[in-house]
Amino acid sequence: MKRPHLKSMLLKSTLLKSTLLTSTCMSLILAGWCQGAQAQLLDRLGNQVDGVTRELEQVTEDVQEQVRKTAEDELSGQVINPLTDTLGQAVEGAVQSTEGLAKATGDSVGNTLAARLPILNRAGATAFVEVRVEDNWRAVEREWLMLLDQPGLTALAALDAEIIEQTQFADLGLQLVRFRVPAALDSLPELKKHLPAHLHEQLDRNHIYSPQRGGPHGVIQAKEQHSSAISITPVAKSMCDHAVSVGVIDTALNTHHVAFANSHIESQDFAGAEFEAPRAHGTAVVGILVGMRGGQNQPLIPLLPAATVFSASVFYPRSDYAQGATMVNLVRALNWLAEKKVRVINMSLAGPDNKILALAIQKIIQSGITIVAAAGNEGPAALPAYPAAYADVIAVTAVDKNQRIYRWANRGDYIDFAAVGVAVFTARSSGDFGPETGTSMAAPLVTAAVACTTKNISAIDQLKKQALDLGAAGRDPIFGDGLISRP
Repeated sequence: MKRPHLKSMLLKSTLLKSTLLTSTCMSLILAGWCQGAQAQLLDRLGNQVDGVTRELEQVTEDVQEQVRKTAEDELSGQVINPLTDTLGQAVEGAVQSTEGLAKATGDSVGNTLAARLPILNRAGATAFVEVRVEDNWRAVEREWLMLLDQPGLTALAALDAEIIEQTQFADLGLQLVRFRVPAALDSLPELKKHLPAHLHEQLDRNHIYSPQRGGPHGVIQAKEQHSSAISITPVAKSMCDHAVSVGVIDTALNTHHVAFANSHIESQDFAGAEFEAPRAHGTAVVGILVGMRGGQNQPLIPLLPAATVFSASVFYPRSDYAQGATMVNLVRALNWLAEKKVRVINMSLAGPDNKILALAIQKIIQSGITIVAAAGNEGPAALPAYPAAYADVIAVTAVDKNQRIYRWANRGDYIDFAAVGVAVFTARSSGDFGPETGTSMAAPLVTAAVACTTKNISAIDQLKKQALDLGAAGRDPIFGDGLISRP
């Protein structure tokens, strides 16, 4: 029994580290000491949590293996059960401590962006201002959209609202007006007082959406991105060799990457040439779909080698580590992909519920195009993320190669399927290759699975037949209807 006892002491040591880390970090946050350099502190915090979690997992595996070996040599089943029960309780306590830390710091991570953030163009001038709005979401300052009709325009003129654009999205069958209101009217209750009642459910902010890579709120964890010690998820076969058209709404991508040498990609920019387009996230997502690298120790095998990808770039840079996409540009991208008549659209991004976005997505789905979206990386206690949480969108969560849920993945009744999204090997915008993590990296696998389904039969019904049930029997809020995998 000495060897298990030593391992148990090591486990207690690790748990103590986790407890100390939690206490220290919570003290810093609650005391407000990190306000001046909050983003840097929380990035380091995320890395420390990653390190503690990985150390804990390794210790757990060591203890379990030691118990098993000792059992074979020395113990009976009557002794094993108390040992494993004790281990399980200790590990569960550590997991709860880590998740508690994540929940407690979640709002602070989301607030690392200033409450009022000027978005600068290439020349350094302010293109627009991004602000924090209801429920801690973000939007373009005082910008709104609604369906275009004459009574609405008349009412806006009386409010001294500035009409920014009136646009017809022919392939969605929508006409929208984008406008800016005086500060005193910058809320839904105030606007409803002055606009015709029939427009109340066809009016919303120009919200901001974020890519779903890395930790909470899109924070990229340095150890997840660069550590050579990460165990990369093994890659199996392609999903199919169908010559399908797939839409991707994401950042721009590095089309000159060697991974795309034989790929068919058509790109369109909707964020605007005035911005230096981010390329990291889109390169990784499209790399999983159609990227290829052969003749190496770690090959990259495309999910859809014969597909044509229509890549809609919608993101602008907020900082070196964060990107944003306006809701109106998501609508532009959806309209373009409807024109291209793609089979399925991958949206590895998330943000708030928005009436205009919901209407545009409804139009897309009614046209016969399937939408697959990342479930979100805000953690188990987070609110639902959109567009994944819309009823007819396929929401994808992430698991690791051992079918364990990704710790930052959102949970809820809207989760449809799980796919591997931890340490997924793919292309990087820098021109190299490496592992990437997040529900964003899980979504492409389900997108590919949809692209390979039989037309005129419900894609989601076909996926349910393929899925491996995980967690509680049947559909559950962690894994949805189960795991979708490569052949």
